[in-house]
Amino acid sequence: MKTLILVLISFFSNPYCQAQKTNNFIEGGKTLVELISVFKKNKLSGSVSLANKIDDKDSCALKQQSNLCFKNSSAKDLVISLYKRKDAGYEAQPFTMKVIAKKQECWYELHSGIYKYRIETEAGAAKMLFSEGEMKLLPCENMQREITE
Repeated sequence: MKTLILVLISFFSNPYCQAQKTNNFIEGGKTLVELISVFKKNKLSGSVSLANKIDDKDSCALKQQSNLCFKNSSAKDLVISLYKRKDAGYEAQPFTMKVIAKKQECWYELHSGIYKYRIETEAGAAKMLFSEGEMKLLPCENMQREITE
């Protein structure tokens, strides 16, 4: 860096350069400042990006994952099925879980996207539809749904 400054001083002290217009000196100075700032930015961003890469390796945003919990506040046991949207329809195999009365159950690290949910009550061997609809899970979202009667 010191040698660069010495070269620039010797260059600007040359009689030929002194005869040029002041605008050339100003433009040259601007270019030099921009060049130095580019080198400094690259040096700083290299160390920061390495740290970010290590932290983002397990990031839910990169993996596009979220968590979904259902809290059953009703007196009945529920069966909840999730169908992930795939193109124009839904996947054939749902994620299914049973949520006992007055308890909570969760799915962790679900891929974000649009899901169709189906909540059914168990009355012996038969299932009755309690609720049905769609929801959108965003990355890094910890959604909690409470089901009441």
